[in-house]
Amino acid sequence: MSDPIAGRIDDWSTRPVPDGHRGLHRLADDSFTGAIDASALDITVVMLNGRVISVFGGALDDLEEAALTAYEAPHPAVPLLWVMRTDADSPRAQYYTEETPLSEVDSTLSSGGFTGFIELSENVLSGDYYQVYYGGRSLSVAFVGQAEQLLTDEEAFDRAADEVGIYKVYDASVSIQELPERPP
Repeated sequence: MSDPIAGRIDDWSTRPVPDGHRGLHRLADDSFTGAIDASALDITVVMLNGRVISVFGGALDDLEEAALTAYEAPHPAVPLLWVMRTDADSPRAQYYTEETPLSEVDSTLSSGGFTGFIELSENVLSGDYYQVYYGGRSLSVAFVGQAEQLLTDEEAFDRAADEVGIYKVYDASVSIQELPERPP
């Protein structure tokens, strides 16, 4: 799977953040959703509602005094999808939209408390469509057209539901990581 998210983080809005663990705690206190980059260490932390859901390239302890840049996600589904896609192995199911409508599987997964995502991109010319599930809550996101314009919520779901193609269901896990002790 190519990653439509990682290469776009620099386009997200930035916000000032103190360095090191102090900055991570400030973002957690603010219920931050997005990515925190420590470029000098090549480490990226991903947060959802102030909770660390992934660390790429290192560990939280490595960031004790690191200079940080915080990038606010355009929608909560985007960093959640990013983390899930890096964890996903082979799909657990595959469907053709003409035989099994996306809305039918969405209803089943939501009511079942599923954690993972649906990817509708095979044989679809207009873009890549995703339904992201976390504890049964469903979030919609799509990357449409040559410019991979971001669509979210109802607009993304409605467009996906109207598409014809093959979609795959992936299980994924999301583990909340504890922040290091708060600096004095």
